Amino acid sequence: MGQTFSSRGAPAVDRGRHMDNRQRYKAFISYSHRDRKVAQWLHRALETYRPPRLVAKRGVDDSRRSLRPIFRDRDELSASLDLNGAIRTALERSDALIVLCSEASAASRWVDQEVEYFLKTGAPEGIICVITPDTEAHTDLSAILPPSLRAVLPPGVEPLAVDLREDGDGRRLARLKIAARLLGVSLDQLVQRDARRRLQVMAAFTTAAVLVAIGMGAMTVVTLKSRQIARQQRDETEALVAFMLGDLRQQLEPVGRLDVLDSVSAKVLAYYAKAQTDRLDDKALGQRAKAQTLLGTIREQRGDLAGAEHAFSQAAATTHTLVQRNPQNGDYVFDEAQNVFWLGYVQWRRSDVVGAERGFKRYGELADRLVALDPNRPEWRIEVAYAKNNLGTLFYEQGRPAEALEAFRVASSVFETELAKAPKDQKLIQGLANSRAWSADCLMRLVRPREALAEREAAVRLLEDALTENPGDKRLAARAVAAQVALARLELDLGRLASARARSDENLKRLRGLAVLDPTNARWREYLASSLMDAADLALWSGRMNDARAAHAEAGQILAARRAGPKAEAWSDKYEGRLDQQAVTLALQSGRADAARTLADALAVRAKATAWRKDLGRAALYAFSEWSAGRAASAVDILWPWRATLPPSGRDVLARSLAAAGRKPEADAIVRELIKQGYGHPGFLAFWRDSLPGGASTLGGAK
Repeated sequence: MGQTFSSRGAPAVDRGRHMDNRQRYKAFISYSHRDRKVAQWLHRALETYRPPRLVAKRGVDDSRRSLRPIFRDRDELSASLDLNGAIRTALERSDALIVLCSEASAASRWVDQEVEYFLKTGAPEGIICVITPDTEAHTDLSAILPPSLRAVLPPGVEPLAVDLREDGDGRRLARLKIAARLLGVSLDQLVQRDARRRLQVMAAFTTAAVLVAIGMGAMTVVTLKSRQIARQQRDETEALVAFMLGDLRQQLEPVGRLDVLDSVSAKVLAYYAKAQTDRLDDKALGQRAKAQTLLGTIREQRGDLAGAEHAFSQAAATTHTLVQRNPQNGDYVFDEAQNVFWLGYVQWRRSDVVGAERGFKRYGELADRLVALDPNRPEWRIEVAYAKNNLGTLFYEQGRPAEALEAFRVASSVFETELAKAPKDQKLIQGLANSRAWSADCLMRLVRPREALAEREAAVRLLEDALTENPGDKRLAARAVAAQVALARLELDLGRLASARARSDENLKRLRGLAVLDPTNARWREYLASSLMDAADLALWSGRMNDARAAHAEAGQILAARRAGPKAEAWSDKYEGRLDQQAVTLALQSGRADAARTLADALAVRAKATAWRKDLGRAALYAFSEWSAGRAASAVDILWPWRATLPPSGRDVLARSLAAAGRKPEADAIVRELIKQGYGHPGFLAFWRDSLPGGASTLGGAK
C-alpha cells in the first residue's frame, strides 16, 4: 500500500474554467469529521505553499502561481444556509478533489456523496487520495476508499495515494506530491526547490558549526593548555560529526542532494585527515569510515566509478584497522563486510572481474565470521545468504552456471532456515524467491529445464503467498507478476502452450492494472513489454499470426517510449534486441524472406556494436542475426566459445548454424540432447521437424 505519484508529476486536471469572475478552487478537501485536524493541517499546508519561482512566472497561467484557494467545507460553509447547494457549487468549481482516506471517511455518507458528485463531471484521475496518519500500517487502500470511487475503478486496481503516515511519505513529502499534482509540474522540481530552501540554511549552519567547533578546540588547546577542556571540545566536535553522518545524512538522502552530501563527507574527512590513523581512537575511526563510505556511494551514484572505488577502498582499509584492534567486535566486522561488498560491486561495474570475485569472496568470509562470533543474530546469519547471492550472480555472468547454482542453493538453504523461524518476514521471502529464480536461470544454462521449472514455480508461490498477505504492496505485486512472466516463458520453452497462454493472459491483465496506477513507472512498462513479447511468441506458434503482430506492435510502442525523452534508456539486447529478433522470426514465419534478411542485417549491426564477446545474451542475439541473414559460419564462430554454457535457445541457434555450415552430426547431437532434457519450444520442434532427416519425432525417441 502507499503508492505515490511519480517523480515526473501528473498533470493537474482541468475541469473546465469559465470566463467569468466567480470563485474557483484549486481543490476541494473531502473528509470525515474525525479527520478534522488532519484536514485543517492539509488546508493550511497547501495554501501557504509557495511554488518555485520558475513555476510561478511561467506564461500567463495563473493556475500555477499558487495553490490558493483550497475549499474545506467546514470553514467555507459556516455562513451558508444551503449546505448541499453550496457544496455542489464548490465541487463544480474545484479543479481537483482531495479525499482524506480513513475508516471514518470510508463510512461517511457525506464524503461518498461528494465523491459521487465530483465524478459526474470529472474523471477518477482528478481525485487525489490521501491516507491519514492514524491509518493502521497493513490497511488495504481499497478498504478505506469511498464506495463511489471504488465503483469506478477497474477490478483489483487502486488509485495512486499520498501517504501521511511516518513510514509512508510523511507530511513534508506528501505536501510536495499533492502540490506537484495540483500545479501540473514535476515532483523532482518541487523536491529540489524544497531541499535547496532547507539545505541552504542547514548546510550553512553545519559548516559554520564544524568550523567554530574545530576552531574552539584548537584555540582551547593552545591558549588554555587544559586537557579536560580540550577533550570536551573534541567530544562536541565529534558529536557534530556524528550528526552530519547520521541525522543530517538521513534528511538529505531522500531528496537526492548529492552535492550537499558530498560537502558533508568532504568536511568530515578533512577534519580527520589532520590526524594519523594510529592516533585516532575507535570512535573517530568509525566516523571516518562512515564518511568514506558516504563519499563512495555518492561517487557511485554520479557514475564516477574510479572515484567510488578509491573511496570504498579507503573505507574498507579503515574498518579493517578497527577489526584488527577489536577482532571480537561483530559490529566492526559487519561494517568491514559492507565496505568490502561495495568495493567488489564497483569493481564488477568497472569490469574488473578478478577484483570483484576477490571482493565478493572476502565478503562471504566476513559473513561467516559474523555468524561464528554470534550465531544468535539473524541479521548476521542472513549476510551469508546475501554474500552467496552476490557471488552466484558474478559466476552466472562469467558463464560459470554450475558454480553459480551451488552458491544460489546455499543462499536458498540459509533463507529457508531463517524463514522457518520467521515465516512472515518479507525480506526473507523475497530473498529466497530471488535465489530460486536465479537457480532456475542456472539450470537452464545447464540444460535442465524440468528442474528449472520447479525452481520457477517455487519462486512464484513464495511471492504470490506474500502478496496475499500484503495485497496493497504494489512493488511486491510487480515482483510477483515479473516472476509469473518468467514462468510463462519457461512453460513455452517446455512446450506447455495451454498453461503458458493462460498465465500470459493473466500477466497482461495484472500488468495493465499496474500501468493504470502509475503510467510513469519504467520498470513496470518493461515488464509489460516483456509479457507482450511472450504473448506474441505464444500467438505465433499457435497459428494466430494477426494476434502475434498486434502484441509485437504494442510491445514496440512501449519500448519506443523507453528510448524517448530526457531520461531515454540505451538500446538493450534484453528488450529492443529481443523485439528486433522477434520481428525477424515473424517475417520468416510469414514467408517474407527478403524482409527477414533486411531486419536481420540491421539487428546484426546493432548487436555487433555491443560488448558481445563478454556477454552471452548479446552473443546469442548477434549469432541469431547472423544465422538469419545467411551467415551461418559467422554464427558458429560467435557461439562456439560459449557452447558449454548456452541456454537451450542458444544451443538451438548453434545447432541450426552448424547444420547450415555443413556440420550436421554436431547439430544432430545438440538437438538430441535438448529433446532428451525436455526442451520443447514449438519453434525449435517445428524447425527441426522440417530440417533434419527423421524430424523431431525420431529425435524425440532418443533417451
